[in-house]
Amino acid sequence: MPPSKINVLEAVDLKVKEVFHPFIVGDVNDSQVKVAKFGASSIGHAHEGEDEAFFVLSGRIAIDFRDGGLRNGRR
Repeated sequence: MPPSKINVLEAVDLKVKEVFHPFIVGDVNDSQVKVAKFGASSIGHAHEGEDEAFFVLSGRIAIDFRDGGLRNGRR
């Protein structure tokens, strides 16, 4: 049976109702895959020993790092 296609944006909109409240959708290797809705702004946080990746389905995201690193996809 071939894999079925889903509209990720529609699936997230149906499952995730609150902003900044991650919803675990699966695991890849030793990492959790989470989806979340963003609001106008959020308070910074850090994960010691962990990385984060963002896949933006709609809108834009700007990330400011405390050390002055990458912001809006530019150095």
